[in-house]
Amino acid sequence: MIKNIIFDLGNVLVNVEYEGFRKKITEQTGDEKYDSFFRGDAYRLLGYEAGRISTDEFISRCISGLGLDMTEIEFADAFNDMFSEIKPMSSLLRDLNREDRFNLYLLSNTSPLHFEYIKENFDFINLIHRHALSYELKSLKPEREIYEKTIDFLNIKPEESLFIDDLEENCIAAEEIGIKTICYDKKNHENFLIQFNKIRHN
Repeated sequence: MIKNIIFDLGNVLVNVEYEGFRKKITEQTGDEKYDSFFRGDAYRLLGYEAGRISTDEFISRCISGLGLDMTEIEFADAFNDMFSEIKPMSSLLRDLNREDRFNLYLLSNTSPLHFEYIKENFDFINLIHRHALSYELKSLKPEREIYEKTIDFLNIKPEESLFIDDLEENCIAAEEIGIKTICYDKKNHENFLIQFNKIRHN
């Protein structure tokens, strides 16, 4: 029986659309420099989402590495210009909170800048009971370690848990330690609901 529902954040509860941020940065850097800095492994190697550097250090590295003429506040504002509510999922989260049948959790690769902004601007996120965040757990999906740390941190049993993520590799990694999963496609919410209702009512 499922007792715990664990949500991913980006492209599950909130849309992540980089164009606003990208436009503000490439106005100064051009596309090639932006892509080489943020695409592929380069951004992950900065270690911000894994909790290896502070917010101040991250912003400083971005500004200096990209050669930006921006204040720290201007960069932070630009960096957060990428989120919007996924209304079918926020509605589901509110329904689940009212139903009060499941423990509601979050497991996300995210950063302090993004998560604080999202909590302040999307009130439904605060309905989630506890947050397992990559920068606090010092590990990233789809590494096995973050799922093991999440189970310990939340004090849950894998077989009683459902994880909803938009990336197949993250779902596969969760399934390998016994967590049920649904790979969410925000363009096909109805299909998700069919899968979700089958699992939640078992």
